[in-house]
Amino acid sequence: MLRSSRIVPMWLLCATAAAALSACGSPDTATSPAVTIDTPTSAGTLAVGASTTLNAGPALTLTSGPSGDEFVLVVTDTAVDGRATANSFQLGATNITAAGSVSAPATSIFAAAAGLSPNYAFSADLNRRAQQVLLPRVAGARHLYAARSAGSALDRTALPAAAVQVGDLVTLNVSNDACDTIVPRAARVVAIGSTSIVVADTLNPAGGFTTADYQRFAARFDTLVYPIDVGNFGAPAALGPEGKILLFFTVAVNALTPRNSTSYVGGFFFDRDQFPVTSTVDGGACKGSNARNLFYLLSPDPGGMINGNVRRTGFVDSVTTSVLAHEFQHLINSSRRLYVNASAAGFEVVWLNEGLSHVAEELLFLHEGKSGPRQNVDVTALRASTALKDAFNADQSANASRYNEYLVAPSTNSPIRNDDSLATRGATWDFLRYAADRKVRTSGGTDASLWFALVNSQTNGIANLRGVFGANVGAMLRDWSVSQYADDVVAGVSADLTQPSWNWHSIFPALSSTSAYPLVVSSLSASGSNGTVIPGGARFYRFAVPANTSATLTLTATGGVIQGTVVRVR
Repeated sequence: MLRSSRIVPMWLLCATAAAALSACGSPDTATSPAVTIDTPTSAGTLAVGASTTLNAGPALTLTSGPSGDEFVLVVTDTAVDGRATANSFQLGATNITAAGSVSAPATSIFAAAAGLSPNYAFSADLNRRAQQVLLPRVAGARHLYAARSAGSALDRTALPAAAVQVGDLVTLNVSNDACDTIVPRAARVVAIGSTSIVVADTLNPAGGFTTADYQRFAARFDTLVYPIDVGNFGAPAALGPEGKILLFFTVAVNALTPRNSTSYVGGFFFDRDQFPVTSTVDGGACKGSNARNLFYLLSPDPGGMINGNVRRTGFVDSVTTSVLAHEFQHLINSSRRLYVNASAAGFEVVWLNEGLSHVAEELLFLHEGKSGPRQNVDVTALRASTALKDAFNADQSANASRYNEYLVAPSTNSPIRNDDSLATRGATWDFLRYAADRKVRTSGGTDASLWFALVNSQTNGIANLRGVFGANVGAMLRDWSVSQYADDVVAGVSADLTQPSWNWHSIFPALSSTSAYPLVVSSLSASGSNGTVIPGGARFYRFAVPANTSATLTLTATGGVIQGTVVRVR
């Protein structure tokens, strides 16, 4: 599904006005600590895989061996300002020539899943806008939840007094407004699981899921999605009389996708449903809230009654589990920040919250594919295992697609960018995977402990990353950028410049009709080059030094915290 008609950039930028910034989470404007690697004025002759640093200012001298050497230069902006615009730099060079290309792995086309691409941007933008209304109500909602938990009668919601039963009708608000507008919709309880309640909109088209299908979704959530997400992120606060999660299949979700769109909204979580309907203290009420742990999910529409978009039962069945894993992380993140870690700094910023939900999709892939992290999954492994291939197509191919969107434009995209583009999502997911692999390798522990720490932090955004992965996020972003080129193709590189969970140089050529790894790499001219890069982004250059020759490189920059990393590749 890479770079195909399945990919439709339907993102919306996170607003930069002061009020909107607070809704998006604290702005990531802190500068990185100084990078601690010393830069020699002469690197001498580097071994293949060895690297050195090019800082702004003094020239760096590289001396080649008797056969001539080839290098990659990765220029990164290690500042961690997610709102900053691109910064300019200039590269100077003497005695360099053009380098040869690194051959892509020989492979045939890998049969990835075909179809529409999921559009998660709707959910992110919905909650970003809602949080501007909800943030002033957080203190009141927390007060009310604490009072209810202590046995107070303060909790007055529109929920039934007793647990629902199969066949009951409940009324739910399907409005996209944060709090003031209510669009009531009747829904029938169709299945009840140990952690879930499945309800179906009474307006859903005929020919959709059967009772047995709904029971299967309840069991799948109870036995697969719930334990995976709770085991990695924590359990949500109990809301509603049953304390269970509502899976609401409704054509209100179908209606969000325009006619003939090449993407679709598969479902969403809405922060507003975490708030009480009425309150006697601190203005914590949101009258439009459903006061439940609730997901809104796509309904089958085999006749295309809604906007002419046919949604066959098999298609909806195949995509719903991944949507549940993604949206459940959002629910847990919001719920725990509101009510479990009640001194947390508001909501998580969009890019990190979305990155964690894409981690949830990868966790589903690892479970269903009977694999684990740091297995360096490549196309050979995917072809050799039906379970791994099917899980990749169902749960992980969208992450690969979004990471591809970053790799084709790494200088204008970043994992920490305050937007919700496909490229940002792909970069954030892959950076979190890289950071977790690196942290476990150097400090021990488990992935689950790291994901839990990020979701249960008292801070958000860059401060959250620093608390979990270390103070120098900028240096980690730099090393991650180099890994995009060096991993699995350059022998002898430092472990910090690798991605041990995935071999993308093997996988991407098999997913693309061009049979090429998508990272954009330029040739550094003999006279140098000028360029721009945003914080957290990178530019890649190849060059060679002729046999028994010394070459020099210089770097100057007009802003940011720009640094180069030179790796000998041949």
